Amino acid sequence: MKAKFLDLRNCYSLLPQAGGLQAIARLERVLQDINSQSGALKGSVDRLISQNARTSSASTSSDRLLASPLDIAQRADLSTGIVQTQVMARMIPGPALYHAVLGHRDGMAHKRIVPLQFLLKGWGDAAKGFQCYVHSISEDVQETGTSEDIVRLNSRRTGSYYYVGITGRNWLLRLNEHLKEMATGSRRRFYQAWREHYGVSGVLFTSMLKEVNRTYDEAMNWEEEAVDKIASDEFGLNMIPGGYKGIRFLHKCRIIENVDISPEAREHAIAEYFRRNPRKGLPNPFIAELWKSDDFYLKVIEAKEKTLTSGQVKKIRTLHAQGRTLSQIVEEVGALNEQQVRNVITGRTYRRVASS
Repeated sequence: MKAKFLDLRNCYSLLPQAGGLQAIARLERVLQDINSQSGALKGSVDRLISQNARTSSASTSSDRLLASPLDIAQRADLSTGIVQTQVMARMIPGPALYHAVLGHRDGMAHKRIVPLQFLLKGWGDAAKGFQCYVHSISEDVQETGTSEDIVRLNSRRTGSYYYVGITGRNWLLRLNEHLKEMATGSRRRFYQAWREHYGVSGVLFTSMLKEVNRTYDEAMNWEEEAVDKIASDEFGLNMIPGGYKGIRFLHKCRIIENVDISPEAREHAIAEYFRRNPRKGLPNPFIAELWKSDDFYLKVIEAKEKTLTSGQVKKIRTLHAQGRTLSQIVEEVGALNEQQVRNVITGRTYRRVASS
């Protein structure tokens, strides 16, 4: 296959195999159509490739990304083999993104997101150096599989649980290793959460490649900051702090003898830490004491998007005791949906919120 816009080497390296050459060929045709059409997206692919060429000496991959309204989604239905493609012009520009959505019969979906510039000509070898990624698990995602739904699915940023990672190899290879660990029954927090949600209707697994071509130091600093920012509360799935902070933690726990270790040695050390402490499930041990406080718990919960306040939880329980139906409670309380209300009633969620 010949391509005018895509760097096929980077496509084969960074994209999932589902859809294969068909998906890549279709993406190339879509890029050609986008570039030649009239409107806000006209010439946008040329601009992204020019940006790649101009920024070849930039210090980090994120510094090279151009603000663009372009979003492209492809859904490969695993049961039929059909590939759908959808283009979206966002109102608020950001890095142009490519979303590969894998749909399953049971109503769940797995989405991989890659900045589009990584896949275009002029970038260089995206496989060089360290790669940084974030996995998230979202609940109650309504997605029926139409092209319109793919666009709506792309715009969601409601990951309920987050795992931050880096690798000196290929990010999808590392993801497959995670999935194998999950399948073997590993009780590490990330694997448990993935296993418990797998096969559940309305669950979206999202894997986003954030950075490529990073040095080890840069990747470790990125991971440390990212874990602190999005995965250091009860919704974070990392077992220890990120980056060098995590290495210092392992040293403090006497898992490693010194802090100058390789990425491979770090993985072994994390596994050893969990082997010695199988019941330590909090993602960041430094805030374990804070989570013992109900006040801290409520403060974090109520700050989260799409979650209930303690007042809403108490009202749900009161209305349920009065015999109201789920639909009535949803409307009166302002909950997301009936499943969210049902989880409160059955005690699956918000158990620490007192009824009075």
